[in-house]
Amino acid sequence: GHNYLVSIRLIGSRKIGRDGYVLDYGCVKKVAKNVCKELNEHFICPMLSDVIKIETVVEGINGKAKDHLKLTCEDGTIFVFPRDDCAMLPIVHATTEELAIYLWRKIIVDLDCVLLKSRGINTMEITVAEAPGQEATFRLEIPEIMKEDDPMFDIMTYITAGDIPVEGCASQLLPPDESATNSLKCQIDSQATNNSSSKKCCEDCVNSLSKKLEKLALAIDDGKFADKTDSKKDLSSTLDELKAIMN
Repeated sequence: GHNYLVSIRLIGSRKIGRDGYVLDYGCVKKVAKNVCKELNEHFICPMLSDVIKIETVVEGINGKAKDHLKLTCEDGTIFVFPRDDCAMLPIVHATTEELAIYLWRKIIVDLDCVLLKSRGINTMEITVAEAPGQEATFRLEIPEIMKEDDPMFDIMTYITAGDIPVEGCASQLLPPDESATNSLKCQIDSQATNNSSSKKCCEDCVNSLSKKLEKLALAIDDGKFADKTDSKKDLSSTLDELKAIMN
């Protein structure tokens, strides 16, 4: 699973309080830690998923009946997790974007929007990162009054109902000057954006790579490269032979 990093940014007026703070860091850290603790070491289950069927089932473990979550994917794959090990969130996808929206609401409730407003803070940003350079930031103005049923807290409010263009496989995104040297590049109609063409492209990549790896494995099994790495010259020669086999 992922290890996430959550950061909070509070934006307000150009003046700070008489205590020298925009808001005490201790208050922000306490709230953030409590909210993140609810998710720490848990399987994040997107309860609003439109591609996963989620059921609660009872299974016996060591003679004791315990609740489990049973997840059935579109391809028929089934996963079962102990209920206590799951964080059942009102999200559609377990992405940094949706987690940022979810955490924004949880954190603003505990920080208290009335207090924030009284200190001149009008906007809050929540950033969720799953790796360096892979992060999503959700920024929203703090409401005057907190309403539990406010649509601004509904994940679905921020998900478009329209069709999303399908991305091609990675080999399609290579610069033109690399196309001649990359034997795995898929050649498909540039106007093809439907699911079937994208799937076909990726299947071609996998099949091509599998065949080339099979050739390489057979050459290694035959001892073709035994005792050929004693010097830089031998290594260079070996690499040339590898390229010849892969092509």
